[in-house]
Formats: sequence, structure tokens, C-alpha cells
Amino acid sequence: MADASLALSRAGEEEGALRGAIVAAASRLLRADIACLYEVLEEARALGLAISEGDLGGAASALKRLPLGEGSLVAAAFRAGVVQVAPEGEGAAALVDVGQLRRHCGCSIALAIPLASGGDLRAVLLCAAARPALPQAEAVEIAGALSGLFGMALAAAGSRALRARVAELERETLALARSREELSAAVAEARHTEEALRLSEESLARAQKIAGLGNWDWRIQKNELAWSDESYRMLGLSRDAGALTYETFLDRVHPEDRDRLTRAIDLALHGVEPYCVDFRIIRPDGEERLLHTEATVLRDQEGAPLRMIGTALDVTEQRQAENALRLSEEQLRVIAEHASDVIFRMRLGPQEGYEYINPAVLEHTGYPPEAWYENPRLFLSLLHPEDAGRYNEFVEHMATAGGRLTFRIIDRSGRVRWLATHITIQRDASGKPLTGIGVSRDVTLEKLADEERDRLLQQLAAERIWLNAVIERTPVGIVLLDPDGQQITWNHRAQELAQTAPPHEMRGASYLCLPDGQPLAADNCPAMRALRGEVTTARELSLRRADGSDVAVLMSAGPIVDAGGKLLGAVLVFEDITRLKELERLKEEWTSVVAHDLKQPVTTIVGYAAQLERRPHVADAVKSRAGHILASARRLGRMVSDLTDISRIESRRLAIERAPVDLPALVRAVVERTASDTEGHAVEVEIRGEIPTVLADAGRVEQVLSNLLSNAAKYGDAGTPITTRLERRADAVEISIENRGRGIPPEDLPFLFERFFRGKAREERVLGLGLGLYIAKGLIEAHGGSISVESSGDGHTTFYFTLPLAG
Repeated sequence: MADASLALSRAGEEEGALRGAIVAAASRLLRADIACLYEVLEEARALGLAISEGDLGGAASALKRLPLGEGSLVAAAFRAGVVQVAPEGEGAAALVDVGQLRRHCGCSIALAIPLASGGDLRAVLLCAAARPALPQAEAVEIAGALSGLFGMALAAAGSRALRARVAELERETLALARSREELSAAVAEARHTEEALRLSEESLARAQKIAGLGNWDWRIQKNELAWSDESYRMLGLSRDAGALTYETFLDRVHPEDRDRLTRAIDLALHGVEPYCVDFRIIRPDGEERLLHTEATVLRDQEGAPLRMIGTALDVTEQRQAENALRLSEEQLRVIAEHASDVIFRMRLGPQEGYEYINPAVLEHTGYPPEAWYENPRLFLSLLHPEDAGRYNEFVEHMATAGGRLTFRIIDRSGRVRWLATHITIQRDASGKPLTGIGVSRDVTLEKLADEERDRLLQQLAAERIWLNAVIERTPVGIVLLDPDGQQITWNHRAQELAQTAPPHEMRGASYLCLPDGQPLAADNCPAMRALRGEVTTARELSLRRADGSDVAVLMSAGPIVDAGGKLLGAVLVFEDITRLKELERLKEEWTSVVAHDLKQPVTTIVGYAAQLERRPHVADAVKSRAGHILASARRLGRMVSDLTDISRIESRRLAIERAPVDLPALVRAVVERTASDTEGHAVEVEIRGEIPTVLADAGRVEQVLSNLLSNAAKYGDAGTPITTRLERRADAVEISIENRGRGIPPEDLPFLFERFFRGKAREERVLGLGLGLYIAKGLIEAHGGSISVESSGDGHTTFYFTLPLAG
């Protein structure tokens, strides 16, 4: 604001220079590309472009005149009387001035500033820029301050012009007085020459009309009051109304000023004080005007008043301008007194010292203004030692040209502060520097922020180098995508796996397929899922290389978001698992061979043990041992079968022989056949509604049911029932098996269907390898169904699986 004030003061009293200074100061403070000053046109309801700064281009003709009745940002500021900011989007295009600035000048932001003083709106300032250089809140705050400052400057300019006119009128009045004296002398010399008197009166009337000055002559004894034509016009009266008397004149005087006026007249008539009075009159139309009157009393030889001859000057506008100037000066002082920046004015030369410094200096330095008035060189004692040389160089240059400097001081409390100081030099007519006007702002926080920003930028650069090194040296392929799915970067391993540089576009699915060679749906691609905010972890896929060959990869993908949750892009990580796949194949072959080779001896053991157990003449001890051998062999047989099933499931070679199955009949049959496994528990079969035929492998379904019923008995409390329910669910049938016991701990639930995971039953060890539920999950999913489990806190545990309907 101080810069703007100084710019306005340098502009002088010439209106064109003042308008140019206002536009230039606003453009600089608001960092605007274009600034336009609009003033009210003489024609009704329109604003005209007085002066502009910046290239308006094709918008010049459209912005030259803006009617107040049409939609424009300037008109809105004129009507509202407050700063207006251009809206975003389509709302801005509806405004004539903002739309023109955007189309022809590329300005994306704009604001309109009404320039007013004392409630009088004098002009509107339109500022626009292509990119916002300041935060909107700060720009609006600066615009609000400029509104009052520029308004007061315009008002002050008008006041100066009015004062100049008044001075001219006073000079004319003096000249008129001299003319009147000369005229009186001429009248005395040529009393009998009426023609000369008439010409003189006409000349006086013309002079009064030009000067706006009226004269009057009160013949006291006759109570006759003679007024010049200009005096009649001041009072708003016509000569046709008849002669004026003293009482008629008093009727026009404002009631609040009558007593003061009559007292001044009485004092003048009695010779106590000369007559010189300002008072208000009220014209017949109700308009109130202020008159300045002076008069001389003519007396007879005995001193009695005969006539009172005086002049009247309408000073309404002059007093208004003086009041406005006084108000603007007071407002400028209030702004300076309450400004957060230090504002000062100092004399230069031998009589160096501060003429003014605002209270903000106490906050900046710890010393009040009085200390600076007493010791003009106090500032030198506060300078930081490392900046003293730069400051002295600045002072030498400043004395001739002014300038800007940012330096450090040590305030009264010992705190180091950064100050940004701007000084402008005022000179006399010969160009000799007289005073320096300056503004000093505490920029400590800004400097600290700049230092912290530089430190963070260096840290970020180091982290970026480190991250790039990690990405490039990692043994897995890494691809980074932007929010639109375009590749940002990729490492050397990604190029090797894709056998191309750069890798294929990895946001789509055309380069990926499922492990069995089937195409991968585009919306199921890990990259697309990551850009939707989903995470893919260790998914086995097949990567199709540029040469048409395929390589098995394990791919993970996830979104990259900022602290506010905004999507920044995605990361893809994939590694070659060809060797792992080969090891897995060898393992499956070995498992299959071992299982096949074990079946024959196990079958032989089961057969001989069963024969020994059934022979009537064999001792009981032998039969008992044969029974143990038979049970162990059968358990070993189940283990071999489980290993075989696992091998087939993992190699995707599990054979499912589907056929129509009557599930209720199958469930009841399985319950009967597993009665020995569920001994001690009542098994209930509950059929809910009509159960359609399903298309399934009855043997595999029985295998799942047997496993779940056996587990329900193992892990359920003794004597508690086991409930098996069947119910149709849309296009599938749901089978559930519920038991009552200690339940499954919540932390075990996610792992129940994994290989070799086993729970506890009544704190006792349960025999088995922990493969049953893993195999059950594989069998159900091979049917196209799903399997899940629920375990509540009251001990109820329920396993659910679904089978699709036939057809």
C-alpha cells in the first residue's frame, strides 16, 4: 500500500497522470497482466474505459463501453460497491468483460475494484491475469485496501482542483474589488452620467457571474436590501419576486445558523467585530448551500450605521472538497498507524532524522517510535554483523536513487529478523534529495520457508536418486503409470522380461493372459484394477512378449495416492516364475508317482489285515493287532488319496464327472455312511423348500460332505447335535453343516482352507494332515461353487458350500 501511495503522490495533480499511476500501481501490486480504469460516462447508465495497461488485443472495442444494465464484472462492482471476483466455469463466460478477457487475452482470473471515498463511487478498476500470482484471499484483501486508497486519491485530486478554482475566484474577487473601487471613483466623478453607470453595472454583473460572486447593499434606515443578479441566483430567487428585505433574507437562512448570523451582524453594526461569516441557506426547492460573506459598515459623522455593503460567495463544493481531503488524510494516517509494516519518512542530509515512523516499528525492533525520533542512527546498532557491509552500500546508493534491500537485524530481544525495505527519494526543484519515504516488512517467516523449501527440495532430489537406483537395481520388473494409464518409467528388468524397450503399454490386458492361455478381460487386468483403486497381490499370469512367446509371471499391482487420497498413478511389479513353475511340475509328478506307488502296498496291507481280522480261529490278540493295522492302513490310504487330489487340484488336472444329482437323497445317504465318524452326535438333515437337481460329481460331493461331517464331530462338544441344511439360493443350492462347540478363533478363520492348517479340538491333538478343507475348497471351486465358514461367539460353527443347478 505504501508503494501505491508513493506512486500516487509522485503522479501529482494532473488527472491523466493520476489515472496512469492508479492503473500501474494496481497492476504491479496485484501482479495483473491487464488493468483497466472505468469512469461513469455523462450518458446515463454506462461506464467508459478511461485508461488501460496491457495488451487488450481483440477485446479492446468490446471493453471500451460497458452499460450498467448488462452483465459484466465491472457493472457488478459498481452496483455492489465492493470488490467482485470473477466466478469459475460457465458463470464467467456470461460476463461480457470477463468473457472477452478470457477469449482474446487468455486471462483466467479477474476482479473488479470500486474506487470510492466518503460513499461517493468515482470509478471501477478491472484487473486480470492469465495465472493467479497471489492467493485469492490475499488478492481480495489487497484490492479492498486499494479501493479506499485510490478512491481517496481521486477525491483528493478533485479537491485540489476545486481549491485551485477557489483561489482563482478569490483572485478574481480581489480584482473585482479593485474594479469596484475604480467603479465607485468613476461613479463619484461622473455621478450624472447614467450611461457610464449602466455600463459599469453590466460589467460588474458579468464579472460576478463569471466569478460566482454576489454583492449586496443594505440600507439600514430604510431597511432596503439591494442584491446583484448573482446573489439572487445563489439564493434560488428571481427578481420578479419583488424587492428583498432583511427579514425576507433571514427566512432563507438555515434555522440553525440564524442566531449566529444575526449576532455577527449586530457586532458589526456596533463596531465590535468585523463582519465575516459562513452560514447555510435553504433554497425554495429545498437545496442546502453554504455561503461565505464579508461586509463593511458605512456610518454617518456621528458613527451611526447607514449602510452595510458586502459580498457573498457560494463555497459549498469548496468546503466539501476540503472536508473530503481532511478525511482522506485522516484515513491515510489511520492506515499507516495500524499497518503491520513499518512506514517511515526521514530527512536526508545534515539534518538527518525521522519525521514520521508508525507504531509497527515496536513489533519489528522492540523500540517504540519515540526512540527512533531521539536517535536517528539507532538502526545501525541493530544491523546483523554479516549484513552491515551490504546495508552501507545500499545506503550510499539509496541517497541518490532509493531502492530495495533484504537484510537481517537483531531486535531488542536478541532475535534475528529478516527485513525487506523499499525506500523512495523525494527531491526539491533542483533535484537535491530531501526526504526518503520507506516501507519495511518482516519477511523472517518467508525466508525460513524458503530455506526449508530448499532443504526439502534437496532431500527430495536425494530420495529420488535413491528411489531410481532401487527401482533400476531390483531383480523384478517395475512399471509406473500416471493416472491416465500412460507409462512414466520402467526398470531394466521390465525391459528384459518384455524383450523390448520400452515395455508394452501395460495398462491394458492385450499383453496378458491367464495361466491356461485364455485371454484376460480388460477390466480384470491388474493395471486397470490399480487405476480403479484396487490392489492385486501375487497373481499368476502369462506375459506375452513382443516376439510372441509367453513367460509365466507373478504380478502385483496397486494404486499410488497422495495424503489426501487423490490418485497419482499405479505401480506394476512382476517377476519371472518359470523356474518355480518347473519345480512345481516336478513336485506334482513326484507326488503323483509316490501316491501311485503307495496305493498297491496299502491295498495289499488292507486286504491281509481284513482277512486276519475276520478269521475265526485267530487269537484275539492277533485280531486286535490286525484291526490296528487295518485302521492305520486305511488312514494311510486316505492320506495318499488326499495327496493325489492335491496334486491334481494344483496342476488343474482334477477330473470332475458331472451328472444330475439328487442332493437330499445324497446327503441322507452320506449321513448314514458316516455314522461311525459322527458317533455320539445326532445328525439332523433339514430340507428348506424344494431342492432342484444339481449338476455335480456325486463322489466328490460325498467326499466334501464326509470331511465336513467328520470335522463337525471332531470339533463339536460331545452329545451336541449336528445340523445339515439344504436351501436353494438363486441359481445354486446351498448346503450348510452346523455344530456346537468351542468355535473357531477369529484369528484362525482366514487360514482354515489353506494346506496343512489344523485347528484344536477340546485342547486335544486331532489326527490328520490338515488337508481336508483345502481339498474340499478345491473340489467345490472345480464345480463352479464356493465354500465359506462362520463361527460365532456362542460356539456355533457353520460351514457353507454351494453347487450350481443343472442346466
